[in-house]
Amino acid sequence: MAAGGADGAEKKGALPSPPDWEPEDAARKAAEGVKAGTCTILDVVENLGSPLENADPRIRTQGIQMLSEVLIQCYPLLREQEVTHLVLFYENRLKDHHLVIPSVLHGLKALSMCELLAPGLAVSVLKAIFQEVHVQSLLQLDRHTVYSIITNFMSSREIELKSLGADFTFGFIQVMDGEKDPRNLLIAFQIVRDIIVKGYALGPFAEELFEVTSCYFPIDFNPFLLPLLIEKMDSDVQSAKLDSLQTLSAACRIYGQKELKEFLPSLWSSLRREVFQTASEKIEAEGLSALHALSTCLSRLVLSSDDEDLLDSFLRDILQDCRHHLCEPDMKLVWPSAKLLQAAAGGSLRAYYQITSSVLPLLVEEYTKHMQSSQHRTILEVLLGFLELRQKWGPGEEDKSPLLLSKASLCSMVFSAVTEPNVQLQLVGIQALTFLGSLQGLLAPPDVEMLVNHLAQFILHETDSQTSLAAMEAGATLAPVYPEAFSRCFVQKLSEELQSGTMPAGTQFVVSVCQSLQQVALKCQQDPQSYWYFHQAVVPCLLGLAVQAAMQENSHTVLSKVLLKEEALSAMVPVISAACIHLSPELAAQSVSKVVPLFLDGELSFLSGNNFPSTFQPFEDGHCPVAPQGRLVALLMAFVCSLPRNVPIPQQDRLLRDTEEQWAVTVCLPLTGPQLDALLGMAMNKLEQGLSNGPLQNQALTLLLWVCKALLLRYHPLSTQLTDKLLMLLEDSVLGPKVGDGFVLLMADSPDVLGKSCHAEVRLMFRQRFFTESPTLLFSLGMKSNYLKALSHILNHLPKPVLVTELPSLLSLLLEALSCPDHVVQLSTLHCLQPLLLDAPHIMSLHIDTLVSKFLNLTDSPAMAIRIAALRCLHALASLPTPVVIPYKPRVIKALAKPLDDKKRLVRKEAVTARGEWFLLGTPGR
Repeated sequence: MAAGGADGAEKKGALPSPPDWEPEDAARKAAEGVKAGTCTILDVVENLGSPLENADPRIRTQGIQMLSEVLIQCYPLLREQEVTHLVLFYENRLKDHHLVIPSVLHGLKALSMCELLAPGLAVSVLKAIFQEVHVQSLLQLDRHTVYSIITNFMSSREIELKSLGADFTFGFIQVMDGEKDPRNLLIAFQIVRDIIVKGYALGPFAEELFEVTSCYFPIDFNPFLLPLLIEKMDSDVQSAKLDSLQTLSAACRIYGQKELKEFLPSLWSSLRREVFQTASEKIEAEGLSALHALSTCLSRLVLSSDDEDLLDSFLRDILQDCRHHLCEPDMKLVWPSAKLLQAAAGGSLRAYYQITSSVLPLLVEEYTKHMQSSQHRTILEVLLGFLELRQKWGPGEEDKSPLLLSKASLCSMVFSAVTEPNVQLQLVGIQALTFLGSLQGLLAPPDVEMLVNHLAQFILHETDSQTSLAAMEAGATLAPVYPEAFSRCFVQKLSEELQSGTMPAGTQFVVSVCQSLQQVALKCQQDPQSYWYFHQAVVPCLLGLAVQAAMQENSHTVLSKVLLKEEALSAMVPVISAACIHLSPELAAQSVSKVVPLFLDGELSFLSGNNFPSTFQPFEDGHCPVAPQGRLVALLMAFVCSLPRNVPIPQQDRLLRDTEEQWAVTVCLPLTGPQLDALLGMAMNKLEQGLSNGPLQNQALTLLLWVCKALLLRYHPLSTQLTDKLLMLLEDSVLGPKVGDGFVLLMADSPDVLGKSCHAEVRLMFRQRFFTESPTLLFSLGMKSNYLKALSHILNHLPKPVLVTELPSLLSLLLEALSCPDHVVQLSTLHCLQPLLLDAPHIMSLHIDTLVSKFLNLTDSPAMAIRIAALRCLHALASLPTPVVIPYKPRVIKALAKPLDDKKRLVRKEAVTARGEWFLLGTPGR
């Protein structure tokens, strides 16, 4: 079986020593090598020579098990000669130590499925099994493997097996005799049926075959299954415990009162012990699952007037054994008891009511007894588990619900928890408030007001970001349930704090409120009635506060200082947008008829408060971009650009004229024909003037990018002209870097303006069209960093099939971009190359030397993101064909030793992964 030569020696030396094996991973890699054709199964056997011949049976078992795993995955690829050698090898190993036998049978099962099995081998294998293996002394899974081997041979080698005559029947009787496992009996009965139906010789063993099968009929596992399961649960063998618990869970799906009644006390005793004294999380989880299954089974039983209520007595036993642990001062067994109670309560709504009616008052009582925050947190977490469990069922009979009967004390306890100074206790309290609020009919209106006020307090004034974020998430969950309360509370708090001038956190306060309002808006979108209420409550309030601030700009009030800042206005924009996106056309038309006149005519009547000191004229503030009223056009943009396309805009022509200086609004209006041509003519004039005017260059460039994107999305002919203008500006010493960065805006999906979420018209494959019109110019205008930056942004957003098609002509540019000193270019190029190494290995292999050098150089970059990206590319590089990359293995492994000591953990993690992949190059499975 030698592979011969230095190559074979290299492969053999590459195999890790037995103590270092990870058998599953090694078998997987070896199987991949056989499938890929980089090695044969005989190479695998040769590399396993030492373990297969080791004097220690445990090491021999490891070697054979790995080989068997490879055979299971690769048996269809084996040649006839290989199958013959392997069958003879495995037959011989059946005489080995008993520890080795299961792995041998595993390999024989794989070989029994081979089509290229030489005549006579099936008979030889079965004779060896019948003679050398005492099947009933094996574990259940190994016995099942023997039955599978017999079944495979009966399906594919029937004539050969029949040549054995009655010896085959006798051998099978020896295998089956004493079998007790139901899973094995299913396949054994199928074999017996085939022996009879297909005419196998019975000879003098017909009576024995009848006896070995008839003892199971009528089939009834009930008398011995549950005692057997209890016995297995009480054993010290972990696998036996797991099997018995899983079997019990399965049996509960079909058993009834008759089968379970006698064994319920013993089953509960065993399950309780596995949770209270568990040494394994897996066994504990299976024990809780089995208890849940028992509770569900007993809940299904239909009782007559004479029957004992087994569920009631079973739950009473559980409460008796667990309830007192919830009251112990040291609280050591609180969690095991709580898990058992919750598992039993989860069986049915009836079980939930019986458990919680006893437990909830006790938890409230214990909460008041204990004084420490850690104890309060534990009790509250137990309560939270029961609250989460209630959501499994619908409203049900809420008048009988223990939650409803205890709601006053529960609300008092949870509200008390959120007012304590401990952050972890506050977080659990917020979760509990969320579940209490989500249960319909549980909270009275005063409780709802208190809940909303607590959440608002956390969001607006809490210094701990974790608590503030948890409160935001809770508000987002409960907003659709109580839209009126949330909208009124947040808007009122924002207005009160701004008007009072006592706001503690300044702009951050406004940002927090707006983030919460945005979450509420997103949740309310699912309910049209709640959504419209939110829109009517929030949009006029925000606009009113902003307008009032703009009119008081010179008074230096808190209102004007805070709301006119870019951060505050930027936070308001997504709130207004989220409140408009999903309006029906009728309601949107009703709202736009008020908002547009506000900005064009200064019509303030619909705004809340209506105590404005002067007139509102945002378009007559002059050309200064920071004029206070003019800043609020951003809010008009958020409103108009989020409306459905079929909503008419009142006074649209006037709006276009007045927004000549505010192009963000006009870019997203649904214009066509002469209107669009006129608008574009004005835009081009403004662009030429602005780009030649130093102070306005940045604004003009922003306008150019947005207008170009708007036209590009709808395939407008003028988009080509604007694209050419952008490409020419890449050579500008001042604007060039900003233009290169601006290509991200052109290619990426926009989350709001000009995005699908805001009803923008986005044509299919606009990126591909842009790409086909750009590269020719890029190639002809030299190799400046600005062009490389633009190109890398374009390629990063192209679909992979397009990119792979154009890769031969683009690869030289990408490789050059890796040498560009601009970190943005380097990072963007690395992100572009990584998937190409996997999707286009043959093209990338042509530049292997350059790729290795550049990637290794970038692992020493001062930017952490670039070091990580370079290491990921080196990892992907190892996936190229082995003959291509194997010459670079020593160099890469040596160079990757340095990143292993990088000061950043994420870099070290990527270095370990990449270096490990390169270490495995050339081993079986690669």
